[in-house]
Amino acid sequence: MRPVYLGFAVNVILVLLKYLASLNSSSASVNASLFHSIADLTFSALILAGVLALRLKPSPRYPFGYGRTIYLTGFAAVLVSVLYLFVGAVNEGLSKLANPEIEVSEISTILVAASLTLNTSILLDAVKLAKSERKSHPAILATVAENLADLIGDSTALLALLLGNPLIDGYGAFVVASVIAFSSASLGYKYAVSLIGISAPRNVVGRVIKIALSDPRVIDVNEVKSLIVEPNRYVIFLQLEVDPNIKVSELEDIRSYIEGSVRSTVDGVDRVVIEFTEPKEPRQSFLRLLRDVVKLPRKE
Repeated sequence: MRPVYLGFAVNVILVLLKYLASLNSSSASVNASLFHSIADLTFSALILAGVLALRLKPSPRYPFGYGRTIYLTGFAAVLVSVLYLFVGAVNEGLSKLANPEIEVSEISTILVAASLTLNTSILLDAVKLAKSERKSHPAILATVAENLADLIGDSTALLALLLGNPLIDGYGAFVVASVIAFSSASLGYKYAVSLIGISAPRNVVGRVIKIALSDPRVIDVNEVKSLIVEPNRYVIFLQLEVDPNIKVSELEDIRSYIEGSVRSTVDGVDRVVIEFTEPKEPRQSFLRLLRDVVKLPRKE
């Protein structure tokens, strides 16, 4: 989670840099970028709080731990971005287009360029980590989205300062607002569906079904449900059909085999809960389940 910690520290610095830049310029893009960094600081602080919650141990009240806190804090961060940042950036753009004047100082240009450099370095670090882990952890995705938006916003602000064109300056604020809107919508959807209770990816669910059916004593798989308990960590619930005359000791053997195979071969499955039932109609329910599994996304 290095990019999350670095991102928070850098956002503190960026707010100070852009505040100084706004004091030395009447640029709407600079002011919109300042609004962006203020919201980004709030955004990264909330994401950091969610990451820290991952370290908390499960309790009797929260037996699956606090991993889904990252989705709650992430969704709150998106609301901050939309309600505060987007409105502020649009207002700056409208104000500048209504009064097309721009004053540029050397210090404001230098400060925005420094901000652009810092955001670029954090973005590259987050992208590198995301590729190395090959997992779409919401904290890493949020850091990538946040710094990508900052990079575009700073680039627009710097271009407006260098050219000194009031129209570019005004429309530049709308570019920042557009980036905020797009990143907030995409991340907000991801956090919302995770809070509702989205299933594990299809490769995880499909693999669990195949493992259950690999035991010849399992006649059919009637039901499979999964739940994300924290990023890239899942609980699986299975209902399996077995011979009604099977011994209790064999049921325990089946349970042990399936749980052990799933944990050793399926990445991210933390618990497997198995319920046994007698055969019932319709037969071969697992075929329907596999057809439904294909509709699931590959990743959470």
